[in-house]
Amino acid sequence: MNKVYPVVTRSLCPVCGRDVPARIVAHEGDAWLERTCPEHGEDRVLFFRDAALYARLFADRTPGVLPPGKLDLARGDAKGFVTTYALDVTLRCNMRCPTCVSAAGGDVPPDPDFDELLARVPDHRGDKYPPNLALVGGESTLREDLPEIIRAVREKGLEPRLNTNGLRLVDEEYLQTLRAAGLRWVILQFDGFAPEPSLAFRGEDYSQLKLEVIDKLGRHGFLSHLAVMVDKGVNDGEVGEILRYAAKTPHIRRVSFYPRAHIGRVQQREHEATHLADIFTALERTTGGELRRDDLLASGRLGKWLYRLVGHPMFRRRVCITPFVLMRDGDRLVPAARLLRPDGPLRYPRAFRVFAQAALRSLRVDEGAWGPDVLMVNVEKFYDGHAFDAVGARMCHHIYLAPEGAYPFCVYNTVIRPGGGCA
Repeated sequence: MNKVYPVVTRSLCPVCGRDVPARIVAHEGDAWLERTCPEHGEDRVLFFRDAALYARLFADRTPGVLPPGKLDLARGDAKGFVTTYALDVTLRCNMRCPTCVSAAGGDVPPDPDFDELLARVPDHRGDKYPPNLALVGGESTLREDLPEIIRAVREKGLEPRLNTNGLRLVDEEYLQTLRAAGLRWVILQFDGFAPEPSLAFRGEDYSQLKLEVIDKLGRHGFLSHLAVMVDKGVNDGEVGEILRYAAKTPHIRRVSFYPRAHIGRVQQREHEATHLADIFTALERTTGGELRRDDLLASGRLGKWLYRLVGHPMFRRRVCITPFVLMRDGDRLVPAARLLRPDGPLRYPRAFRVFAQAALRSLRVDEGAWGPDVLMVNVEKFYDGHAFDAVGARMCHHIYLAPEGAYPFCVYNTVIRPGGGCA
C-alpha cells in the first residue's frame, strides 16, 4: 500500500473552485485528498473509504489519461477510451428528484433542435468497437422526436440506450413506437422494492410502477439495465435482492450500482457520501457471503488481462468503477472469476459451460448476446466536487457530448455543467 501513496493529482479549491495541486494519502485506514489553494490555504477531505481497497484498484488501473480540457474527438482524443457517449436530449423532466445528478427540471434552457443535437454525435460506421450512446437529460421521453433521434443515432453506427425514469414507459403503444425506431436497450432508474428509497430519492413512491415497467419492457422485447443509486441506510440493504431479481429476469442483462455522491442537487456536505467500499460490504452482507470482495476484485484483474489480449476499451481498468460478471446457477449467484479457479469447472459445471459459451460472444456487448444466464454488474463512483480527483476523472470511458464540447463524464457534471457540478 505504501508503494501507491501519495498519489499526485489536481483538484478544486472548495471555496473558489480554482484548479489546485493535490495528493491522495492514506490516513486512519481511509484515503484522503489534500489540496492547497494559494488564496484559501490547505484543505483535507475524505476521498475514498478503505485506503487498502483504493491502493489495490489504483495499482490495477490501465495506464493513460484523456487530455485535459475539451476533447477533440475528430483528432482521436478519446480513441481507445470511450465505450459510451452521453447526450442530453433535454433538461426538462417530469420528476423533481432531490438527488438529480444533472439538476434537471425547473428553469432549464430550451431543448436543442434535432440537427444541432445530431451534429454533436460522431460517426462510427465501420468501427471495430463502436461506442454506445446514452440518451440522457432530463427525461428523454419528453421529446416528441425521440424515435427520430434513435433512428439517426443508429445510422451513425452507434447503439442508442435510453436513460429514463420510466414514467412514460407504462404506455405500451409508446413502447412499440420506440422499439420500431430501433431502440433495444433501456437503462431504467431503479431504487429498490420498498417505498422508502423511492420517497427519499424521488420524493414519491414509484416502486410498484418501476416493476410494472420492467415487466412491460420484457414483453416488448427490450433489454434492460437497472441503474441503482445506493445510499447507506436507505437502500443498501436491498442490493443483494436487486441482483437476485435481475438474475431471474431474463431481459435484465446489466445492473449498475452508483454510490451516492455530492454532485448535482446532492450538495449537502454534511450528508455523508457513500463509497465503493460501502457497496462491497453491502453486497457481501445482503448475499450472505455468496458474493465476496475478492471475487469482485478478481473480475477486475480478468478485465485487465482481456484488455491486453483484445484491446476493447470496455476492459480498461479504472479506480472509480469495478465491473464483474455473475452467472446464474439455479438459485445461486456465481462470480465468473470463481469459475476460472482450478476447481471452478468441478464446483459449478453448469455455470462454467454457460460462461464458456458466453465468453465467445462477450465482445458483442451491445447486443446482449451473452444470454439470460449471464448478468453484467458494475459499481461506479462519481467524482464529486467536494473531493475531486482531476487526473482520475480523465481516465473515463464515458464521454459527454455537451453543447460546450466533449468532456469526460465527471469532468462535465462536476466542473462544466451549468447548474450542476459542485457548489
